[in-house]
Amino acid sequence: MQLKSKISVAASALLIASSIAAEDYVSVQYIQYDEDSGRTTVMSPSIEVSKDFGADYTLKASFVSDSISGASPTWYDSSTGASAASRDETSIGSVRYGDIEYNDNRLASTIMLTTRFVSDDELSVGYARSYERDYSSDEINLQYLHFLDNSKNRSISFGASYQQNEVLVYCKGNDACSNYVDTDSGASAASRDRDDDDDDDDRRDGSSGASESFDITVVSAEVGYTQLLTPDSMLKASLFFANESGYLSNPYMNVVRDYRASNSYTATIKAENKPDTRTSYGAVLGYVSALTNTVASNTSYRIYKDNWGIFSHTIDTKLYYELSDSLTLGTGLRYYTQSAADFYNGKKDFFTTEVHASSDRRMSSFSAFGVMLSAEYKLSSALSANIGYNYYEQIDIFDASYYTIGAKYKF
Repeated sequence: MQLKSKISVAASALLIASSIAAEDYVSVQYIQYDEDSGRTTVMSPSIEVSKDFGADYTLKASFVSDSISGASPTWYDSSTGASAASRDETSIGSVRYGDIEYNDNRLASTIMLTTRFVSDDELSVGYARSYERDYSSDEINLQYLHFLDNSKNRSISFGASYQQNEVLVYCKGNDACSNYVDTDSGASAASRDRDDDDDDDDRRDGSSGASESFDITVVSAEVGYTQLLTPDSMLKASLFFANESGYLSNPYMNVVRDYRASNSYTATIKAENKPDTRTSYGAVLGYVSALTNTVASNTSYRIYKDNWGIFSHTIDTKLYYELSDSLTLGTGLRYYTQSAADFYNGKKDFFTTEVHASSDRRMSSFSAFGVMLSAEYKLSSALSANIGYNYYEQIDIFDASYYTIGAKYKF
């Protein structure tokens, strides 16, 4: 189910301060995400360890285990049951748009080594691995930080990553599959299960041809500039670029193609078909300021555009209040808006001869907002605990709440 994209919004709230200063620590966190009164639930425990080796090296490693369950909306043939695999020609009266139940798990790990040079410049090299039943991802990334003056008031950073993913696709009704065979054994979604030897190649069901593996490659780059404006304020600007290629459709998302053969109104439910390349680019402008001795703000604006027709804007602002030496409170607001992809169509109409077609609501035109509340309490100079609440709503589409709780120990 590609859980990484599902929980990325929730996880981002925990990553804001992860690289502010080098220190030895162990951080344990738990996130629970609940969408639309329990329609989708994600439970995500994680652990991160950071260790300095002298003044020149820092090694960070993290591990996360995600569990997701619930239901996702798509088109299906009601005459064969509510399943993402119910793809076939049927009468228009049997076409339904509703929730399809699913569950999945993801295991992910990352490791990053930061090296500091005599000039105080920093080079970070990392590797990330993520694995689900029907999706795997390997990523390498690097970032170079260069200070433009001896006082470290100005810096420029360069970052790049390469990601190689593999997705297992159910082939019935999917034109992307090259060798699908509908055998007497039945093309069941259950045929995605792996064999006992747990080898990646065995995730494909060769006996029925019901599933096929596809690759996805993602290359991204970012360049950033940071300027200390005053002792209490900082400005950061960055430009980013990404290119995705391969199977970019959602393997569980269906569309309806209405052929209206003869005088009988029939429709065919097929897998969605997004373009196999996507190029995106944009810019981020951020401003961090200590408003008083106890209040600080972090505000950013992000603009994004891609060749699918999506154009988005994001405004994100957070405010932190140091109530005492032990307790820091936080609050934040986030607003997001985007235009629809060129190939998107919602519930109102069916597709006909269009090559690319999707009813994935993430491709629609929508606006969303989020609210964040957090608290961090220092139990001692070495141990602190944190708790947070976040509310997110895509207006007229869905809403979700997610909770965070964790602890950090410095050693």
